[in-house]
Amino acid sequence: MQDPTKKITYGAMMSALFTILLVGSFYLPVIGVLMMLFVPIPMILYRLKHDRTSSIFVVLIAMVLSLIPGGLLILPTAIIFGFLGFIIGELIVLKKTKLYIYMASGLFMLVSLILLYIGSIFLFNINPIDGLMASMDSVQQRMMEIFTLYGELPKDYEEVIESAFQTYKAAIPALFITSTYVFTFMIIMPSLEVVRRMGFDVPKFPPFREMKLPVVTIFVYGLLILLPFIMDMKVESTIYLIYINATIILRLLFLLQGIALIHYFMHKMKLPGVVTFFTTVLAILLNPITTLLGIVDIGMNIRAWIGKDNLK
Repeated sequence: MQDPTKKITYGAMMSALFTILLVGSFYLPVIGVLMMLFVPIPMILYRLKHDRTSSIFVVLIAMVLSLIPGGLLILPTAIIFGFLGFIIGELIVLKKTKLYIYMASGLFMLVSLILLYIGSIFLFNINPIDGLMASMDSVQQRMMEIFTLYGELPKDYEEVIESAFQTYKAAIPALFITSTYVFTFMIIMPSLEVVRRMGFDVPKFPPFREMKLPVVTIFVYGLLILLPFIMDMKVESTIYLIYINATIILRLLFLLQGIALIHYFMHKMKLPGVVTFFTTVLAILLNPITTLLGIVDIGMNIRAWIGKDNLK
């Protein structure tokens, strides 16, 4: 049975640490960005040492405590990071894989940000997307004015610019989802590393080079390529929105698959890490080729050839 005094003392310590990290991430100019990556750690540590009910109670206490120095403005962030830490700790206790923890945490962040977006509209009549759209329209107008200064341009240049910005606007959901999962990854990695160094058993990702997307992703991508030829997709339509965002996400996954294949090859060749690093940078710069390589890797068993004795 857990000692109540120790639970209360440890809970007070973790709540105070959570508040310090959270407030620091808001008000410290440069270091605050780094501090934000470690905000969930106190809640993770508490859940790993104590029961679920006590952990939820400590999260609530930490949220209230953060209001004292941070005010109401900090409350949404306190709620998100407090429960994110609890979820990560809970999944570690349940012995879930690191990938499961990452996907579940990313989904929680995604839902939380969507609810925060909806709340900002209904409670404060603030729509961040409208602000972003207005900024993009302003940039578009400025670009057209700058291009006009250079003299005579092709007749359809205005249509080209308009089409490009319509695509950017339609791609906002994909960029939002991708950014959310990238940010979650940036939180998961240092948090679990700190927890591991403190003596807790945490799961690990399998090596990145072993990444292999299912073959069905190629068929889905093929269907997306054919979609403009079999359907009339207007820029304002829902199907166009789905098409653009699904294409962006799949191409990003194929890019990662191509980089994973390159890492697999470098590992089999036993090349030094610095070579792998510069090759990865080159692969990102040449992303159309790397994306195609990723598609081929999914559809064909290239790794079986790489693993042959003549490449060792």
